[in-house]
Amino acid sequence: MSDLVTGVLSGVVLGTCVTYPLVLWLTRNLSGGSLPPHRRERRARAELDAFFARQEP
Repeated sequence: MSDLVTGVLSGVVLGTCVTYPLVLWLTRNLSGGSLPPHRRERRARAELDAFFARQEP
């Protein structure tokens, strides 16, 4: 019974590790790479723009 549980758990972990990046990659490519930037990235860009006093075009 413990072998079955170990097999199922390892399958779930492996499946997640393989499927999640694949889904992200497919989402980015199918949407034309137009996913919005991550919140941290937007914040960092805003801080850089404020620091260098840039105006958005």
